[in-house]
Amino acid sequence: MAEQATDRLVRMLGILTYVEKHGDTPFAELAEHFGVSVAQVRADLNALWVASEPGDSWFPIDFSADAYEADVAALVRNDGVSQVRLSPREAVALVGALSTMGAAGALPEAGTQVLAKLREALAEPVTVIGDDHVAPEIRESLLEAMRRYRLAEVEYVDAQDRRSTRVVDPHRLVVIDGHAYLECFCRRAEDYRVLRLDRIASVTVLDGAVEHPPTDTAGFTLTPAFRATVRIARSGRWALEDMPGVVIEDAEEDVIAAFDVADAAFVAGRLLSVAPHLRSVTPNRLVDELRRQAQSVLDVQR
Repeated sequence: MAEQATDRLVRMLGILTYVEKHGDTPFAELAEHFGVSVAQVRADLNALWVASEPGDSWFPIDFSADAYEADVAALVRNDGVSQVRLSPREAVALVGALSTMGAAGALPEAGTQVLAKLREALAEPVTVIGDDHVAPEIRESLLEAMRRYRLAEVEYVDAQDRRSTRVVDPHRLVVIDGHAYLECFCRRAEDYRVLRLDRIASVTVLDGAVEHPPTDTAGFTLTPAFRATVRIARSGRWALEDMPGVVIEDAEEDVIAAFDVADAAFVAGRLLSVAPHLRSVTPNRLVDELRRQAQSVLDVQR
């Protein structure tokens, strides 16, 4: 089975930590400790060496060339061990992978040290939330899941009192227009969602580790660019119920949803998934983005 990129990154960080702690280390010792071949250790060290050359994301790591030729890892400069810079997405993905290995008893000591440093370095993924009629046990369970980077099973009640059970990768609690929401990746929808906390009936923290990092592109900016109004058939209502701050009114056979838009591309993509049910969309800025995405789909199908 091909090695996952995250697995290799975990091992490479572990090798750096191991050499920093134990000093000059033969490749054979690293290979035995990390369960790989000497050739793989050599390739990992070479990758670290090349990646640390000056560039946009430079973090200086330098090995002794003479020791390298003798199959020994000897750090000459190790700024990168304590100054490796990861994006929030990379950091959460790496924490999830390390946590999974730890739960399976397969995480070496060096990996445990890396995990502890990452958890300490990560910013608190929580914005203080108000009352909003949220049961304390709901909030505390979600906070526990986020602190431990664990999946959560939530029972959710939508605006029409329909109950569903969802397994989510919980990312952050936020307040939008005075209401508390959970930002998450929903395994049921296979997409990112924001769920109203006062509509979550129960939360169970699961053993599985978070696998999906927080989105850095789709719809979670809290500063709205404009307000949209969408008229849609009732059968397509589900696509709009979790829009932040949404207000939905009945209109004969349809519903009219009004909500703030922070990311037009994200909202247009959601509307495109229920395009046959749409009756009207305003303003033109959202219509133009919807038209652009629809044209892109048509171009791909030709």
